[in-house]
Amino acid sequence: LLWYPSAMWDTSLPSFSENADAPVLDIAAIAEFTHWYAGHLDLAAVPATLAPGRAADLSGLPPAYIAVAGHDPLRDDGIRYAELLASAGVDVELHNADTLVHGYLGYAAVVPAATEATARGLAALRAALHPS
Repeated sequence: LLWYPSAMWDTSLPSFSENADAPVLDIAAIAEFTHWYAGHLDLAAVPATLAPGRAADLSGLPPAYIAVAGHDPLRDDGIRYAELLASAGVDVELHNADTLVHGYLGYAAVVPAATEATARGLAALRAALHPS
């Protein structure tokens, strides 16, 4: 279960420019988090240990549920990772909560769309852990 993941570290993806000034998480904040987390690395060659979407082989990974938010710079990062997983034969379900922002889990039970998106992800997790 991946909610708004950063799996590619590819800031050339369209959502980074489309949502550059998004509420909650903007590209300036992403740059700061990246510096704190991996400032010692050459970000032109981020290793797959930090950006799993850059791995040479994604086959054999477990099924994934990936949830992204429409107004999030990381949206296309999660979408691209889901595409790569599917291409590698991994069972993947992608949901784009197109009206929401990064961090919408914090608004569950307050914002109806966030409540619905959170419930959808938790239902997928429940189904994966307790298959019928």
